[in-house]
Amino acid sequence: MYKKLKKIMTFPVYFTFKIICFNKKNAEKNILNIFKKIKIKIHKKNIYYSTQKKYISFSITIYAKKFKCIKYIYENVGILKFVKIIL
Repeated sequence: MYKKLKKIMTFPVYFTFKIICFNKKNAEKNILNIFKKIKIKIHKKNIYYSTQKKYISFSITIYAKKFKCIKYIYENVGILKFVKIIL
């Protein structure tokens, strides 16, 4: 998957991640800490809650200078147990 994604992108680029997870305590903090670890600049961030507040949906746009930033986010956010989907 990464090879195809890397081929069609030119860097630097604005890239949006869509993350859906369970509404757990510190979910937002844990996800945003992953972005801070490699000092990725968050350009835009939107957070939405489901009607029953069981799920949280994040839409986070970053300014990525290299492909390894995007790959790092996919790998590290994807392994969090409370995350259901990352697009």
